[in-house]
Amino acid sequence: MTKFGIGQPVSRLEDPRFITGRGRYVDDIGLPQQCYGVVVMSPHAHARIKSINTAKAKAAPGVVAVLTGADVEADKLGSFSPIMPEDMGGPKGYRTLRSILAVGKVRSVGERVAFAVAETLAQARDAADLVEVEYEPLLSVVTLEDAVKPGAPAVWDEAPNNVSVALMMGNKEATDAAFANAKHVVTLKLNNSRVSANTIEPRAAIGQYHPDSGSYTLYSTSQNPHGTRAHVAGNVLKVPENKLRVISPDVGGGFGMKNGNYPEDALVCWASRRCDGRPVKWVATRSESFLGDAHGRDQVVTGELALDEKGKILGMRMNALHAMGSHLFEASIVVPLFALKLAPGVYDIPAVHAVAQAVLTNTAPMAPYRGAGRPEATFLIDD
Repeated sequence: MTKFGIGQPVSRLEDPRFITGRGRYVDDIGLPQQCYGVVVMSPHAHARIKSINTAKAKAAPGVVAVLTGADVEADKLGSFSPIMPEDMGGPKGYRTLRSILAVGKVRSVGERVAFAVAETLAQARDAADLVEVEYEPLLSVVTLEDAVKPGAPAVWDEAPNNVSVALMMGNKEATDAAFANAKHVVTLKLNNSRVSANTIEPRAAIGQYHPDSGSYTLYSTSQNPHGTRAHVAGNVLKVPENKLRVISPDVGGGFGMKNGNYPEDALVCWASRRCDGRPVKWVATRSESFLGDAHGRDQVVTGELALDEKGKILGMRMNALHAMGSHLFEASIVVPLFALKLAPGVYDIPAVHAVAQAVLTNTAPMAPYRGAGRPEATFLIDD
C-alpha cells in the first residue's frame, strides 16, 4: 500500500497553531494610522429613504468621514452583480444589482445605509448613532408563499410576482403519464427553515488605499479571495484586478456564507481612499452578523411520488419556492438549481418533472450553505 494511496489518513498540519492560540485572523491585524468603520443598518424590511442627515455625525469627536448612498453615486461606484442562470446557458431572469450603500430604498432589515469612520471604534459607533435617516415605511413580504400571492408588495418593481427566475427540469409529459398509471401517489410538503451560519469568527475587513500607485489592499474573512478581488475591483471600484490585493488569513468558519461579496469589503477600500489612504477596519458584532450576513436554506417544497402496486417508484414531481432575500447574492442561484437537479437523489426514477422558483423577499439575502441545494434535495427525497 502506497503512502499516498486512496483511503490513507491525511494529517492536519494547521491544528497546533490554532490550539495554542497562534492563529491569525483579520481582527488580529492592526495597521499604522488605522481608523475604524461602523455601518448604519436599516431597521425596516422595506422603506423609502426620504433623507439622510449626517451633519451631527460628521461634527462628532474623532470622526474622519461619514458616507452615504449619495456619495456612492457621486463617486460613480458600481454594484455587486450576482451569477444568473443565463450566465450558464439557462433562462433569463431579473438580476438584482446591490449598491454598497442603499440608494432610494431599503429592501431588508440590515441593508447598509451609511458608513461612519472615526479614530476609534467607540467614536465610530457614536457617529453612526448620530446619523439621522428619515424613512417612509412600505408594505413588505417576508415569507415565500406570501411573496408569490397575487397583489403581494413588490420587492423589486421589475420582478413580476417577486420571482427572479423560474427553473424547470425533466419531462412533464412522461411524468404526468407515470402519475396517471400509478397505483399509489404520496405527497409531502416541507418547510426548510431559514438559518444563520453563525461562524466563530464574525466577518471582518480592513481596506487600505495606496495613493502613490492608485491600488488597494483588502484583508477579508473571505472563503473566496479571488472572487472577492474580481467583484470588488471590477464591479464596484472599477479598477483592474491587479490594482487590488486581497489577503485572507485564517478564517474562523464560513460554511458558504463567507464565499460571496459583501458591501463592507468594498466600503473599507473606498473609505480608505476618501480618508487619504488611512487604513479602515470594520469588524461585525454578533448582532450585526445576524442582520448583515447572508442566510441559508428557506425553502418551501412539495414533492409527489407515483408508485406501482409493489411500491416501485414510477415518477416524481417537485415544485419548490426558494428564498433569495432582497438581493441575489453571488452564487445564491445555485441553491435552487442544485436542489432541482439532485431531487431524485440516488434512486432509479424513470420520470421526473421538477420546478423551482427563485423568490425575492424583504429579508436578508441568501447564500449557499453547507451543501448548496444538495441537503434540500436529500431532505425531500429521503423524507
